[in-house]
Amino acid sequence: MSLYISIDPGKKKCGLLLADIQSRKVIDAGIVASNKFFDLVSLWNEDYQISKILIGDGTNCKYVANKLKEKNFFNIHYVNEKGSTFRARFRYWEIWPPNYLIRWIPKEILLPPENLDAIVALILLEDFLEDKFTWPGKVDIKILP
Repeated sequence: MSLYISIDPGKKKCGLLLADIQSRKVIDAGIVASNKFFDLVSLWNEDYQISKILIGDGTNCKYVANKLKEKNFFNIHYVNEKGSTFRARFRYWEIWPPNYLIRWIPKEILLPPENLDAIVALILLEDFLEDKFTWPGKVDIKILP
């Protein structure tokens, strides 16, 4: 199994995603305070053998990369995150299609009920690998303090 972590770094919070590259499936996802992102990365690294870490090249990316390097994570790659938050709105509705009358509202004005940071991390991963991933229904986005 080849596992990647994708991180959408932000000033206050980070979206993180753990995915299996071979099966093209999301394994786990979370949203954490920016100063605590490494706790989730460490937890995943204890349970799995991480091959690569992807980081969005926008806000707070240097802090995240430096923190990872301090803890001996060196297989780090930056991904252009321009427009990824907007695209995450559409990707959210692809993964979890709206039901009933909501599905007729244009996706441009329909706001997802969830925080999108973990979905942005998915967009970064998909952009890096130029392929779509599946999000099994059992994977909940953890919002950790």
